[in-house]
Amino acid sequence: MSELVQRRKAMAEKMMQDAICDAAAVVLAEVGFAALTMERVAEEVGASKGTLYNYFRDKDALVIEVVERTFLPVEAETKRALAEQADMAAALLRAARIVLAGVEKRRALGQVLCGGELSPAVASVLSAKRLFLHGLFEEAFRKAEAAGVLRVSCERPENLGRCLALTLRGMVDLHILHAEDCPSVDQEVSLLEQCMIRPWFKKPPK
Repeated sequence: MSELVQRRKAMAEKMMQDAICDAAAVVLAEVGFAALTMERVAEEVGASKGTLYNYFRDKDALVIEVVERTFLPVEAETKRALAEQADMAAALLRAARIVLAGVEKRRALGQVLCGGELSPAVASVLSAKRLFLHGLFEEAFRKAEAAGVLRVSCERPENLGRCLALTLRGMVDLHILHAEDCPSVDQEVSLLEQCMIRPWFKKPPK
């Protein structure tokens, strides 16, 4: 098989995998995890059930891939925001905004993942995804401490990171499950700034 043919085959396979995942996300948002079947996804994508099994061994593997793809853009943007070291306070607020805005874009799928019964395999992956902010925020506060921008009276960096991550996760869950009762993203970020970031960080020099 020539290199050109191999590339074309790989592109076609990627397009089909993308189409299957997109279809699964639509079906998952419509009917929930329990009612999602490989047959229903195959119908949505316009392929045979056998084609789906060429790419995913079972329903769990397919939903896990959808979860990974759903979280990937938010994770990548959050990591980029926190890579900013010149102003870690601003970087943390930027990261919080990215996470909350990401929830707004994916609320229908989030409602299924957070509000319904999942298999142990999918629940385990989702749990790990919910915890990803903890490590990122802890590292951000360690950098802030090393840079001398945290107030002397503050808690240890790992405790600050955990506290901010838990607070943001609570906001995320509320925005997913009770969006109609939640403030806007701007208001939520402002609340984090006033109650956490501003008291924890020294004022920048004038």
